Amino acid sequence: MAQLLTKAPKQGNDSGPPSLNFHEVETAPLGPKDVLLKFVAAPINPLDVLVLADLYPVKPQHFHEGEAIPGYDGVAEVASCGQGVTEVAVGDLVIPSKFGLGTWRTQAVVDVQYVQKVARPNDPALASIFRISIAPAFCLVEDMCTLKPGDWMIQNAATSVVAQMVVQFARRRGIHTIGVIRDRPQAEAEVVKQSLLQLGSDIVVLESELPQNAEIKSKRVILALDSVFGTSARGLMKSLSPGGTFVQLGFLGGPSGQLCLDANDLFGRQLTLKAFRGSAQVGLRSAAEQTDLFNWFTSLFNAGELVLPSLGLERISWDAADKESSKDRLFEAVKRAQQGKLGQRKQIIMFK
Repeated sequence: MAQLLTKAPKQGNDSGPPSLNFHEVETAPLGPKDVLLKFVAAPINPLDVLVLADLYPVKPQHFHEGEAIPGYDGVAEVASCGQGVTEVAVGDLVIPSKFGLGTWRTQAVVDVQYVQKVARPNDPALASIFRISIAPAFCLVEDMCTLKPGDWMIQNAATSVVAQMVVQFARRRGIHTIGVIRDRPQAEAEVVKQSLLQLGSDIVVLESELPQNAEIKSKRVILALDSVFGTSARGLMKSLSPGGTFVQLGFLGGPSGQLCLDANDLFGRQLTLKAFRGSAQVGLRSAAEQTDLFNWFTSLFNAGELVLPSLGLERISWDAADKESSKDRLFEAVKRAQQGKLGQRKQIIMFK
């Protein structure tokens, strides 16, 4: 038997956040090129919240009784293979090869083309965030502009998993990072700042501190990574040095926000503006190149050269033997993600 979550259809004029349905179903029979997956871990990402709200361009690919199965990242173990499968074997660890797999379920039978084998990390939670968090962070440092040792970059939403991974990849190349975090009580802010500094950030400031920070104004900031949009994004743009690159990769502040430009941004300061979508950027690499990249991440983590986010992950237990309690925990976890409250840690579903 498999348990799964699906996106519930809207009822009438309901304008609230999308809700979920919980199902328990028989596992489908294996076709010649199918694999039976037993999921190990799956994150609840901001991207998943956008998918649930129909605000993300890449739509779910798997459904149950017409309802989309959410979950775009995760890691599973191959439990069984169809007779024509040669790409993976029983016991292999696999991740989605593309968005839309539907990882919020205990088991799944899918065509082998939807997964790719990866090396086994010491902590399976790591592999569950390869495609949406770790690989995009790597691409942001490597692909957005030409960065050299000694250059500076700035990013908001600095407590996010992507931002914390950006810090680590940048540090490996000798690139300095400035983290901008949302305003919060002073004691809490100091704890967050110290955690990010210990991770490798060079400077960490509150959004309200950024405009007056003389130290940041003295730096040659080459790259700005914006996950918030609106007023926060404007603060990053003003911090860029002439010829710098501004990258918009999210809108945690809400999709209705606006980014104001003035004539000097483009004509005078010659800034470059780019949009970033992690799936598209990672997809520029071949399947073999992606596998090599993911396996490199694993080797770095297993050797202690990269670490999971220092500000922590919140692990949500999905115990198939305790269906009702698991359902309550999952619904609450998704609700927390939809609310997007200050200080919410990355939630990862851990399957038992």
